[in-house]
Amino acid sequence: MQSRNNSPTMDYITRMFVREPAWLNPVRERGEMLRAGMQVSPAEGKMLHWLLRISGAENILEIGSFIGYSTLWMAHALPPSGHITTLERDEKNAEIAAQHFFTSPHAAQINIVQGDALAWLSAQPLKPAYDFVFIDAEKRSYARYLESVMPLLKPRAWIVGDNSLLFGALSGEAPNAASSEAIAAIQQFNTLLADETRFESMLLPTTEGMTVARLR
Repeated sequence: MQSRNNSPTMDYITRMFVREPAWLNPVRERGEMLRAGMQVSPAEGKMLHWLLRISGAENILEIGSFIGYSTLWMAHALPPSGHITTLERDEKNAEIAAQHFFTSPHAAQINIVQGDALAWLSAQPLKPAYDFVFIDAEKRSYARYLESVMPLLKPRAWIVGDNSLLFGALSGEAPNAASSEAIAAIQQFNTLLADETRFESMLLPTTEGMTVARLR
């Protein structure tokens, strides 16, 4: 999710390093029209694409689809054998995302599940299934998402959480930008991933922060 205008630095990064596929442009524009700031920026989408390429991950779980822009950036990085399961609580958003997936070059590689992510996660068999998870959903639930997804991750799996600076609330730049519940949840999420006995991790200083971790 992108809540503020890009900085000149991010604009430069986008110009130099982001080549958004032509078929993705209408998806981004529709997302901006429906609810500005709800989806990743093109630069953040490219970061996800790059992380997937260097990780070699093939089985992806996304928590929070919105209308599918981030999903499609990730799908664009997958090998033919790769697959994404993406979870979206909002019925209308899930319907729009499904339309975007169907008309994309990666329709066969994406499965969207409409419903509550925590309920879905708790219903899954407790066995390693995913080697990459991207979290961009309800902020007050980030720590619970992480705890719920851990039993489903393969060894050396990657975990990426967007908005992990919480619109400036965690850094003190904008202390009133989020609820106390959301601040506590994101702080717990970052604290868990900063544990060097369990993860190799870093918080990338994107406009809103993106925490990246890999299981040891």
